[in-house]
Amino acid sequence: MYRRIATLALCSTLAACATKAPPRIVVVSPVTIEEPPAWRTSIKREDEARLQALRAHWDGLHARLSARVRTAQGSLVDPAAGLDLPALSPGSYRCRVVRLRTPPRGPATVRSSSNDFCFISGAPDGVAFVKQTGNDPAAGYFYPDGKRYVFLGARQRRAGENSVGYGNEPTRDMVGVVERVGSFRWRLAVAGVDARQVDIYELTPVPADQQPKS
Repeated sequence: MYRRIATLALCSTLAACATKAPPRIVVVSPVTIEEPPAWRTSIKREDEARLQALRAHWDGLHARLSARVRTAQGSLVDPAAGLDLPALSPGSYRCRVVRLRTPPRGPATVRSSSNDFCFISGAPDGVAFVKQTGNDPAAGYFYPDGKRYVFLGARQRRAGENSVGYGNEPTRDMVGVVERVGSFRWRLAVAGVDARQVDIYELTPVPADQQPKS
């Protein structure tokens, strides 16, 4: 009798072991933490607000341009015309500044400067930019940000300088975005102090023999 009970108990134990599910193997994938774009660690809060508002302000200005002006300026002034692959090669560029302005009433206006020279170079802090000639001297850095660059810079005291850095003199600070808008054609759109103005630097590379002498 005892042997029978022991046998039944052993059989029950083996049956339980046979029906018990094998232990599950849990694979833990490593967690990838994406670092924010480098420009976010440098930009001031008020300038980040200007940068975020740039597209809406630009859309408003573009809508108030006459059909003739929109056709003449094309993708350069169209806020939706940015393309993939925004990287710029180091070297000298022709840069024409196009100013979009809107009066209290009536259509927006466009004024453009003559072709000046700008220079693009690689730097540890990003892609360095400096306007070498003409009016509106500016310098700063382009920081990669998806299909565009973010520009943090400052208006300089004279063309060709980069002595005033972003954040050194707040009244001179500049923020904007850089996009490719065609084959060998880029634009730097700089946010204005309010919704009524945006400055666009048209950037096209020039052959080495046409670059200005330093």
